[in-house]
This record gives sequence, C-alpha cells and structure tokens, in this order.
Amino acid sequence: MRLEVTDGRELREALEREMPWYISAAVRYQIAVANQLEMPVTDVHAIGVLLEFGPIGVRRLAELMGMTTGATTRLVDRLERAGYMTRVPDERDRRRVVLSLVPERVAEIGAFYEPMGRRWQQRVAGFSDDEMHFLLNFLRAGRADSEAETEALRASGRAHGSRRRP
Repeated sequence: MRLEVTDGRELREALEREMPWYISAAVRYQIAVANQLEMPVTDVHAIGVLLEFGPIGVRRLAELMGMTTGATTRLVDRLERAGYMTRVPDERDRRRVVLSLVPERVAEIGAFYEPMGRRWQQRVAGFSDDEMHFLLNFLRAGRADSEAETEALRASGRAHGSRRRP
C-alpha cells in the first residue's frame, strides 16, 4: 500500500485526494456498525459522544450532536429503552438530569470496533516514535480543523438543529 511518489508536490496532491476517501470509508464503517446493531447511526454516534464527554445533560448532547433537544430526547429515550444509557439526577442540581452509559451494553458495541482496533495496532506497530508523533499531531490537528469548520458553519451558515436564527 506504499505510494511510489517521490515529488513533494505530487505527494501533497495524493494526500489531498486520499483524505475525502479516508473520511468516507470511516463514515461507511460507522453506518455498517449501526446496521449490525440495528440502530440509527445517530444513536451509535451519541454513545461515542457520551464516551468522550459524558456524563452530560440532554442539552449538551444536543449541542454536540447538532440536533434539537426534542430530537435528542427521543434519541435518549431509544437508548434508555435499549439499555445503553440511564438518566440520573445531577448531584449538584437535582432539577437537572445527567445521561450515563451502561458499561456492559456499551462493551457490546465496542466488540464491533475491536477488529479495527487490532488493525490499527498492527499498522502502527512498525512505526517509529517520530512517525507516531507525526500521526498523532496530524490527527489532532485534523480534529481541531473539523471542529473549527463545524462551528464556523453553525455560526455563519444554515442553522443546525439546536439553534434557530431569527
């Protein structure tokens, strides 16, 4: 899978062409996992968001997902009925409800990601520390760029689900 390009310009162009395909493949993988779980892909994504940011409230989950609070509440209802999450009173503010994942159920989803995790581990096993630092920095910068562009679209483009413009 090694690219036989030596010219820096050609290499940059090849990277630019490859990135959309990489992202598309990752999205298709998420959809395939959701199909295996017989869940909407947004529900699988919400579980991922809660793994990263949780426990959080419905409003914060809606913001992170770019959905209305009503749609997010329906999503939470589905995940709660399926046993993936619970609503618990916030210890600091008993009027507020916090969403928490049920570890055993989330582990069932994690099983679908284990083969990909093993592939990544095998792939980076032969990388030098410098290569891994580069890759980590590249992924972190790409994530930051995606988050910044998402915020820019939400601020100046068409309103997303959790914010309506006058």
